[in-house]
Amino acid sequence: MRQDTDKEYCRILFDILLAKGVKDIVLSPGSRNAPLLIGADCRPFRQRIITDERTAAFVACGLSLVSKKPIALVCTSGTALYDYSPAIAEAFYQHLPLIVITADRPLEWIDQDDSQTLHQPGALSMITKGSFDIPVQNPNRPEEKWYVNRIINEACNLAVSGRPGPVHINIRLDNPLSGTIPYAPESVSDLRIVEYIDNLNLPPHLYKELAQELEGKRIMVTAGFMQPDDSLNRALTGFSKLPNVTLFCETISNLHLNNDVYKIDTVLTEMDNGEESSLESFRPDVVISIGGALVSRKLKTFLRNNPPSEHWTLGDTSPSADCFMSLTRHIEVRPDKFFKGITRFLSKNPVKTSAADYKSLWANMRKAAGISAQNFIENNSQWSELRAFSNMLANLPSSFNLFLSNGTTVRYAQLFTDNIPHSSFACRGVSGIDGTTATAAGCAMAYAGPTLLITGDMSMAYDTGILGLSSIPDNFKIIVINNQGGGIFRFIPSTRDIPEREKLFCAKPNLPLEKLADAYGWNYVTVESEKELEENFIPFLANRNKGLMEICVDGDISAKILTEYMNRNNR
Repeated sequence: MRQDTDKEYCRILFDILLAKGVKDIVLSPGSRNAPLLIGADCRPFRQRIITDERTAAFVACGLSLVSKKPIALVCTSGTALYDYSPAIAEAFYQHLPLIVITADRPLEWIDQDDSQTLHQPGALSMITKGSFDIPVQNPNRPEEKWYVNRIINEACNLAVSGRPGPVHINIRLDNPLSGTIPYAPESVSDLRIVEYIDNLNLPPHLYKELAQELEGKRIMVTAGFMQPDDSLNRALTGFSKLPNVTLFCETISNLHLNNDVYKIDTVLTEMDNGEESSLESFRPDVVISIGGALVSRKLKTFLRNNPPSEHWTLGDTSPSADCFMSLTRHIEVRPDKFFKGITRFLSKNPVKTSAADYKSLWANMRKAAGISAQNFIENNSQWSELRAFSNMLANLPSSFNLFLSNGTTVRYAQLFTDNIPHSSFACRGVSGIDGTTATAAGCAMAYAGPTLLITGDMSMAYDTGILGLSSIPDNFKIIVINNQGGGIFRFIPSTRDIPEREKLFCAKPNLPLEKLADAYGWNYVTVESEKELEENFIPFLANRNKGLMEICVDGDISAKILTEYMNRNNR
């Protein structure tokens, strides 16, 4: 009786997922999860079958990043669950609503030397919003079926409520390949528990009070990684017109504003950080932070060394996040609603203090930084990563989604953001290197337009199997910067001069990209100079087949030029 009942619970699970609007599911083959695989297959989910669970989970991250929807994941019992953990950690800190479904053995067989058995409930508890276990103990009791229905509803509601994030549903299955498996979905009108979510707004009198606190203050808005949000874009456009406001937006903030608000490190390297008196006028009175963790170490250092009197964070950030060591207030409100409400009050009262010049002060600094940066690039004609990124990002069509791997690649892109792509993404939740290619592939699967991944040879070495996924669309392009290993270690002061650098840190991978591209049927292009990049970049992107471009640069020369660029104002 139990073996039929636990599979009935699989039917309930998928029927509720459908009722909740889940459309995409990533499945990894196995025997213990057979009823889950069959149950998913006979329902109208968009399926991706990916054998490697680590890759599968990162693909789910990419699907959720672009679609902004909950994505379900299904794996078998045993260590498969732990292969999910790097991507689930990324989803937790990027606030992605993944619904992680793991098959498990019956409770009585745990720790009894039965194969593929380990303690699964709660295994992801530190990186999920909630963990739910579905045991089969008294299958004849109607209360148990009610319980299963209730906790699945609870898990699905939790994934998308408040600050979204992953949840874990562990379901125990006995003899999964025998007995009757209930395939057909049933009506779930009486099973779905609907949760209405508050839109995180503030009453008008609070907007007025907060606006009064900001009057006459120098205000800086910092924006880390976020998903695209047209409403926030409009609200910040209005707020940024105030004369006492400046914005520092990272490339992966997905804000489409005036280009002056980007290129943070290029701007901050223009400043003479050695003269404290010259920096006082640039120090903000109030910093308002939105989005996730910042990539720019220079911005974090600037605000830690020149702390604002107040630091406010809004509802899309963690209430306890105090990146600048000056947090004074967390406001649980949607950022778009906050900036729209505040602007309505502040725009009525002209700024009469010295803060009225704050916007123009930074604008002049940005202009000077742009001139010095352009002069540096024009006067340093040697082929390097810097020139490659300058060329690529200036010519990337705006229809592309851009995905940036971690390490040097995402930092270079932060220097050049004159030509804003459709959307920009990166695995900056926990900044791991291991799943960037898989996450980019997931993004490509979820976006109807073209997607470009720019990655390094070390990052690419983690995920070459992605090239063989049948579900990758033809408009997915990958550019690999081959600088013979981890180029960032040739740049950062802690490792660039130590004798063990190349062996222990840069660790040049054996990565036969041309042969891999040929084996998997990808279009392959190699580039070894700026002239070749100029000739091949646009045709490569326009090619109708999946494409892999290898850009070969000298790692030592590239690190040297990047160091000089960052210190160009001291030369």
